[in-house]
Amino acid sequence: MSNREKILCCATELFFRNGYQQTSVDDILATCGVAKSNFYYHFKTKEEVAFAALDAKFEEYEALMRCSLSDESAPPSKRIEMFFAGLCEMQKDMYQYSGCPFGNFAAGLADSDCEQSERFRIRLSYFFRRIEGYLHACLLQGVSEGKFRDDVAPLELAQHIIACIQGSLILAKTFRNSQTLKVGLATARKLIERPV
Repeated sequence: MSNREKILCCATELFFRNGYQQTSVDDILATCGVAKSNFYYHFKTKEEVAFAALDAKFEEYEALMRCSLSDESAPPSKRIEMFFAGLCEMQKDMYQYSGCPFGNFAAGLADSDCEQSERFRIRLSYFFRRIEGYLHACLLQGVSEGKFRDDVAPLELAQHIIACIQGSLILAKTFRNSQTLKVGLATARKLIERPV
């Protein structure tokens, strides 16, 4: 693993475990064992490494959404099922029930209107909009095929599902198990189904 990868890996873990504000460059260096000069060779600021960490986490989510929600070989209901199953696996294996990396990061931002917090909010908003876009496209197709409910606008439903996912991830983090996440996602799945 290169020094850049070590820095990024350790910084990512610290940001999502302790929060951006509570993590210093010295904390990152102590964890990864890289010299300060090496840190500044690869990253100009702590903010820059935080953006790199967020981008890396989003790539993981993007990969999941591409192979589930955008899988044209599967019907929309199966795609939703694959996406939810993928979220459960990510929490169990990769994140060890530590919640959503984006939700955690957003919760740890300062409430002030400082420029730095605003830059993070803009990036996080972009990520959530991308997730919303993938869900919206899948839901639209399900509605057009008569498989999903049409009494709620697909975009509103996509936004609500993201809220359900975020709440379920917080509970999974709190209880350190997958049961609340599975129940939350199963309930979200029922909200999508066309009423009989």
